Amino acid sequence: MNKTIKLPLFLLMAVVLALTFAFNASATTDHNLVKEVIVNDVKVVDNYTLTDEHFVVETGDTLFVTVKLKSATDVDDVSIEAEIRGLETGTLRQETGLFDMKANKTYAKFLTIKIPEDIDLKRKLTRDLTLRITASNDEEDRQDIDFTVDRERHNLFVLDVQAPSEVDAGNTLLVETAVRNRGYEYEEDVFVKASIPELGISKQKYLGDFVPYKYINRDYDDDTDKAVAFIRLEIPEDAKTGDYTLKVTAYTHDGVAKTEKTSNIRVNGIQLPQTSIVADATTKSVAREQGVVYKITVTNLGETQTYTAELTGVDFGTSSVNPAILTLTHGANGEFNVFVSPAKTATLGSHAFNVVVKANGETVKTLNLNTEVTGQTTDKLRQNLIVIAIILVVILIILAIIIAVVTGRRPEQEEKLY
Repeated sequence: MNKTIKLPLFLLMAVVLALTFAFNASATTDHNLVKEVIVNDVKVVDNYTLTDEHFVVETGDTLFVTVKLKSATDVDDVSIEAEIRGLETGTLRQETGLFDMKANKTYAKFLTIKIPEDIDLKRKLTRDLTLRITASNDEEDRQDIDFTVDRERHNLFVLDVQAPSEVDAGNTLLVETAVRNRGYEYEEDVFVKASIPELGISKQKYLGDFVPYKYINRDYDDDTDKAVAFIRLEIPEDAKTGDYTLKVTAYTHDGVAKTEKTSNIRVNGIQLPQTSIVADATTKSVAREQGVVYKITVTNLGETQTYTAELTGVDFGTSSVNPAILTLTHGANGEFNVFVSPAKTATLGSHAFNVVVKANGETVKTLNLNTEVTGQTTDKLRQNLIVIAIILVVILIILAIIIAVVTGRRPEQEEKLY
C-alpha cells in the first residue's frame, strides 16, 4: 500500500517542478531582451550572457555600441540606454528613443559614447570602468560590461586658456595657457602657440621637456609634467570689428604629440570709417509751402564706402534726399541734397531736424540742422519783382515800336505834300 502511494507523490512532485521550471524559464525569457552587445567590434554579450571578452580603449576614444534585442513575445515602448558611471566629470550617457518589438524578431540599435581626453585616471596609467546597457519597458534587462581605459601613448593636453573676451585693435591680448602631459611617454621640446588665423598673427613659446605620469615622484620633480605659459599677441591697428577664433596649440618639435583648444575673442576695430561730412549751413529760412535745400558734402578718407543719408524729425513738412546712395573711393567726395518744405500749417519759427549719414550701414555722423519758417519768402518777392520788371520791359518795347512806326511815317507825308 505504501508503494502505491509513493509513486503518485513522486510523479506529482516531478510535474510541479517541471511546471515551475517552465514558468521560470518563460518569465526569464520574457524579461531577457538584450541578446547581443558588440563594442568596437568586440562581442561582450552573446545569447543573453556576458562573454569572457574584455576590451580596452584609450582616453579620447569613442565607444561604438551595437545592441541586438530579441523577445519571445511582443514588447511595447522599449528604450536602450548606455552609461558609464563613477567619473568625476559626471555620468556619460546615451539613450535611444522608444520603439516596439515584435515576437521572435531581432532588433539592432546603435549608440556612441566618447571617453573624455581629460578623464581622471587617478595618476595611474590605466583604470577599470563599467559600461551598463539597459533595455527598459515596464521592467529592465541590464548588462554590466567591465572594460579598461588606458592612457594614450602621446597626449599633450591644453588644460585651460585664459584671455580677455574682447580687445581693442592696436592693443595687446594676453593669453595664459596651461599644458600637461597626460600620456605615458616622455615628451621632448614642447612648444605652445597662440594664434588668431583670421588676423594672420601668432606667437609661440618654448616650454621644455614634459615627464610622463609614470615617472612622477620618482626621478623628477612633481611639476615637470605640466607648465603655464603667457603669450602676448599684438592686435593690428587696422583690424576690423568682429568675432575671431583664438587658437592655442601645444606640440612637440617632432610633431608626434599635438593638441589644441579654441575660444572666441571679440576685437573692437575701427568702428567708423574715416569720413569728412560738412553741411553748407546749419540754419536756413523758408516760407510755408516753399522749399529750401541743404547741401551735405561727404569726403571719404578711407577705403571705398557706400553712404546713405536719412532724415529724422521733419514733422513740420515734407523732405527728401537726393541722391539716395553715394559710393566713394578713397579721396573722393560727393553731395547729398536735402530738400525741406514746410507745410501750409507749419508754425512760424525754428524747427530742428537731423540728417543721419551712414557708411556701409553704420552711422558715421548725425548733423543737427534747423529750418526757420517765415511768413514771406524773399524768393517769392524776388519772383514778383522779376515778373513786374518783365512786364515793364515789354511795355517799353511796345512803346518803342509804336514810336518808331510813327516817326517812320512822317517824312513820307511831308514829301507828298510838297
